[in-house]
Amino acid sequence: MRNSALNTAKNDLQALVREAQHVLREATTETGDKANVLIGRGIGLLDDTVAKAQELQSAAIDSGKVMATTTDEYVHENPWRAIAISLGLGLLAGVCVSRCK
Repeated sequence: MRNSALNTAKNDLQALVREAQHVLREATTETGDKANVLIGRGIGLLDDTVAKAQELQSAAIDSGKVMATTTDEYVHENPWRAIAISLGLGLLAGVCVSRCK
């Protein structure tokens, strides 16, 4: 679910940037009022892209906070299990590093 939402947001951002690029390229071939209108439209699209990116950043921060809170609660409720998991991961990392040498 989260991956599909991220992919959709990524595709939306890419589409907005492509459209803004197209509009701004078109503005370079025009003059006068038509160019001003196209430049304004391109800048508006770029503003929309920035707003969308900020929304994604905010969502990622919120998601990270939820994960951190959940992890903190788990460690406080299960300290010995958390120690055992950390020990196992450390041992696994040590084995992997020693085999790479």
